[in-house]
This record gives sequence, structure tokens and C-alpha cells, in this order.
Amino acid sequence: MADDLDDLLDEVESKFCCSTSASKQSTCALKQKDQKCANPEEKKQSRKQGYKKARHDNDDIDAMLQEILDDDYQPTSTHESVAAKTSRSDACSQTASKKCCPVFLGGSSVPHGIGTSVSQRACNGLRCTSCDFSVIMFEDQEWDSSCDYLFFRNNMPDHHKLKVKLRRKKDGRAYACQCSWHSAVSLSDLREQQQLKWVCGKHKV
Repeated sequence: MADDLDDLLDEVESKFCCSTSASKQSTCALKQKDQKCANPEEKKQSRKQGYKKARHDNDDIDAMLQEILDDDYQPTSTHESVAAKTSRSDACSQTASKKCCPVFLGGSSVPHGIGTSVSQRACNGLRCTSCDFSVIMFEDQEWDSSCDYLFFRNNMPDHHKLKVKLRRKKDGRAYACQCSWHSAVSLSDLREQQQLKWVCGKHKV
């Protein structure tokens, strides 16, 4: 009797447990399949939402940049730009007119001032590029032949000491800086005196 009961229990257990485990396995398989099928849609939805969010952020950034550009932009009228250019060109022409071109040297009979090819005047705004001294002039004078570099080096720009080496010369003009000297009687171009490192500085007009 006991053996029959054990056999019956074994049979029931094998039938119902196997069917239950099989049903569980099939249910799990269906769930996994559903998840696999559902995952691509979920991924698409999440991607769409991400794109929308990124697009919205980009639109906000573009709007902010445009607003900043609109605030910074200040249009300049054509009249103002022309006036500014005109004032700059006038300033350049005034600066150019304050220098000699070409630079002339001359005796006391030659008027001094801003020299041009038309108005040939002896420059009275000379400066030496070698010693960086302004060139001084003495009217109706010339330098003595005994002048040397040390004399001007030691005595410039003391006029009283320099006059020791000056000689009276009608219509003459004596030029000197700390390192060079020159005596002129007639009009001459400074470029002809290559030993002189003198240039025209600005004239006060």
C-alpha cells in the first residue's frame, strides 16, 4: 500500500512539476522576447527626446548670441566715416607740411623755414641722427679751419664757447651739432653733404 502511494506521488510530481517548469521557461522566454522587441522602440524614443532637448538648447544659445550681437552692433553712418577719413587725411597732410622736402642748407641771405622744391628755404629745424643734438646756426659767420670733433664734443651747446672758433663772413651761415659742423654761403641740398647725418625735424607752424 505504501509503495503504491509513493509511486502515485512520484507520477503526480513528475507531471505537474515538469509542466510548471516548462510554463515558467516559456513565460520567461516570452518576457525576454517582449523586452527585446520593446528595447528598440524605447531606444528610439529616448534618442528622439535627446535630439529635441539638444535642438532646444542650441536654439536657446543661438538666440542669446544674436541678442548679444544686436546689443553690441552700433551702425556708423556714411557721413561720420567720411568725416573721420577726411580729418585723418588733413592731419597727415599737416604733419607732412611741417617737414622740409628736400632739405636745404644756405647762407644768411637765404631765408630759412620749411623748404620744398618750389619754396627753397634753408631748414632751421635740423637734428643730428648720430649725436641726437639739435643743429644750431650762426648768421653771417663761418667756422675756423682749426675746428675739430673734440671742440664741438666738449663745447656744445654753449654758444659763448663755440664763438671762439667763429669768423665773420658776410652772407655766411655756420651750422653745428655735437659731432659735425658746416659753413654755407649759397643754397645747397643737404643730400650733397653726405658726411652730415642731419635730418629735418618738425617745424612749429
